[in-house]
Amino acid sequence: MINNWAVVVPSFNHADDTITCLGALWHADPRPGQVLLVDDASTEDPVARIAEWAEAVGIDQQIVPTSALLSGALPARWLTIAVAAQNSGFVQVCNAGLRYVRDHTAAPFVLLLNNDTELAPNYFGELAKALARAPRTGLLTGSIYEWDRSTVSYGGATYDPLRAMPLHKFELPDTDEPTDTAFVSGCSMLISRPVLQKVGLLAECFQPIYVEDVDYSLRARAAGFPVMVARSAVCYHKVGGSLGRSNQSPRVVFAMNRNRGFALRRNFKGWRRAAGITYLAVTKPGRALLELAKGRPRSAWAVLSGMLVGVFSPAALRD
Repeated sequence: MINNWAVVVPSFNHADDTITCLGALWHADPRPGQVLLVDDASTEDPVARIAEWAEAVGIDQQIVPTSALLSGALPARWLTIAVAAQNSGFVQVCNAGLRYVRDHTAAPFVLLLNNDTELAPNYFGELAKALARAPRTGLLTGSIYEWDRSTVSYGGATYDPLRAMPLHKFELPDTDEPTDTAFVSGCSMLISRPVLQKVGLLAECFQPIYVEDVDYSLRARAAGFPVMVARSAVCYHKVGGSLGRSNQSPRVVFAMNRNRGFALRRNFKGWRRAAGITYLAVTKPGRALLELAKGRPRSAWAVLSGMLVGVFSPAALRD
């Protein structure tokens, strides 16, 4: 069954990380049937290095422009590297891969996987066991550890609409049975074909990145699909490798604050939405003042403007 599954890996630069990610997929037991690496117009030319590595390993591969993903089914290869002509951002790159899997393959599941990850060899087998126990599952992920292999980064999650706050749990579930979670991390998100067909793709209003996985999980749950975590499926992640953990750029700070408001407004109504908006409106000016006091005026404006766009912009309601 797993040899029919697909994997979509969005990528921008960081060839070494991507090769580590692809190597783990290649050596997985069982191994997924096909991998689609979507390069977002990288500036460091990682594609040549990745293709050279794949050839040395003996991986059947092809390199195509992302425009080819819209044209129809491509020749069957284990690894397809789709290269964008222009940088479009994480969410659009993910959607380019997911759309191709949905429209031009028969894969029953597709794993959306960050390129700065490494999966345990039995990852897909553990996901399959979880699906056998909970066959209606729409979205599924596993335990996510930081790169040190010991610190839990994700063991499930909660979402508090009263604060518009998605939070990871840093303790693993106490059972190997698939466990309900508020959202799955987009770092490693297994999506069923029924979800792809009914819920659709990631909402591109979240461009370039952040909270799109929360929104997608909430939408899947609202559509009646269980959202689950399987403890025994283990993924290692270079947490913060893409966005950074400190001194984040104003662009990232803006997106993080805007997208919290977007996710709230897209998925909640009534007093819960009102309470969450009130929380953001009360707390974010204080956060902006703190950034200003630290000598970071651009970050201060990013916090404040991100919050204002998040709570007022009609773009929140567009996919």
